[in-house]
Amino acid sequence: MASIGKIAKLGALVVVAVAGLIGGTWYYTTAIEPIHPQQGVYGMDGLEIWIDLNAAMPDFAREWGCKTLRDREKAALGGNSLPPYGCQPGFAAMEDTSAYQSMVDVNLTQATTGLDAAKSAAVKACFETRMAKAVTPEEMQGVSDFDQTVMSKVVVAISEAARTCRTEVAG
Repeated sequence: MASIGKIAKLGALVVVAVAGLIGGTWYYTTAIEPIHPQQGVYGMDGLEIWIDLNAAMPDFAREWGCKTLRDREKAALGGNSLPPYGCQPGFAAMEDTSAYQSMVDVNLTQATTGLDAAKSAAVKACFETRMAKAVTPEEMQGVSDFDQTVMSKVVVAISEAARTCRTEVAG
């Protein structure tokens, strides 16, 4: 029968191996993997995995990874490039919002553009009232789950409520 110490050593070895694999994959793509001569970093085999790994890194490592990868791409292509996903300024500060809330935010921003604070508040209140009658919480969640049977109804309801409220309030 294996002793607890042997099991702990094996467990520690597995943790170190997994951390090494993850860190090594991230480092290889950041600093070593060849950059595609026409597509830049977007032609790299490991980019999609790197994006996920880089997003999970602590800020100092993520920033170093982005800078190193972008500098290598600029040197390889001879100029500026677009940052890969996760390397945009303010990426770490982005809030995780649901698909439903993202659609609401975009439509309300459009509906309140150019209005003073009082009218903007009135449009938002009108919108909330209309949406409470138009869709259920389950349908709101269905949008985030990409339920196709629900999405069309909710998208149309959001758009119509925002447009109607803007017209009612702003004239």
